[in-house]
Amino acid sequence: MPETEPSPKVAKAAAGEDRISELSDDLLIHILLLVPTKDAVTTTFLSKRWRFVWTKLPRLDYRETKNNSGVNSKSVWWFLDESMRFHNAPLLEQLSIKLGPECPIDVDVVKWVAISIDRYVLRKLKFKLLWKTEPVRMPSRLYTCDTLTKLILSQKILVDVPCPVNLPSLHQLELLEVVYKDEDSHVRLLSGCPVLKRLEVIRQDDVDDNVRKFTVKVPSLLTLTYTNTCYDDDIDGRSLVIDTPYLTHIDIFDTEGLYCLIEDMPRLMSASVCVELKLSDKFLTCLSSIKYLKLHHLASNWLHGVTSFTLYL
Repeated sequence: MPETEPSPKVAKAAAGEDRISELSDDLLIHILLLVPTKDAVTTTFLSKRWRFVWTKLPRLDYRETKNNSGVNSKSVWWFLDESMRFHNAPLLEQLSIKLGPECPIDVDVVKWVAISIDRYVLRKLKFKLLWKTEPVRMPSRLYTCDTLTKLILSQKILVDVPCPVNLPSLHQLELLEVVYKDEDSHVRLLSGCPVLKRLEVIRQDDVDDNVRKFTVKVPSLLTLTYTNTCYDDDIDGRSLVIDTPYLTHIDIFDTEGLYCLIEDMPRLMSASVCVELKLSDKFLTCLSSIKYLKLHHLASNWLHGVTSFTLYL
């Protein structure tokens, strides 16, 4: 029998053709989202087809890892600074930046946050700074970003909030061991979040964050997590005030707070409270609709000295 020529598809497969490169940009972007950002960026050297695919990624994650943290290691800042120059996606769904002690103290660490707010439709931002110098201010336009839905600020960040604040789309806010410029910085920030649903606050246990009375007054808030583990005798007592009528879930862990004032929360469904402070008498009025209650080390006469109490309704 005469030999037949193989089909073009068979011939290409036999020749070891790169079939992945024939996929659409949308599919290639989906594939790159499954690997770390640093690996995605390196695909620019594979071929002309791959050169600009990563620049359309809607999620970017830059973080110090065990592989690039050490005495002679180069900070991920340099990779962030170089690669972000070429990124040009219209939408940045999420930007995560974690800079460690290796980060140079003479660079503008928040530069790309400011550029991202101006350049993209930015939805979610997570910025964690662990460098060796003083806390830094975030760009003022961060606090007027109308597309931001989730904001996480952590560690060496100074919350210096301009007036007015306008974050009309922000649903989730986390302030994790940050420092505030003054007593009212967090108040101004929260007042500009009209649709905020979830708030988490962790206060530093060994650094004065410049706030004595932490006030949470957000009418739209549904879930609050508050942690204060201050053991430093040189830091004056801290207090907590909660005035959120639509709150349904609350979790408080406070080893040092001076006073906790909780206003009426008629929709509260669950509460976990571990404190060594005085609760206001209004606390009991918040329990009319509660389904789950956990109290621990609560100095209160109505428990007759009981230090741990869990109730399911």
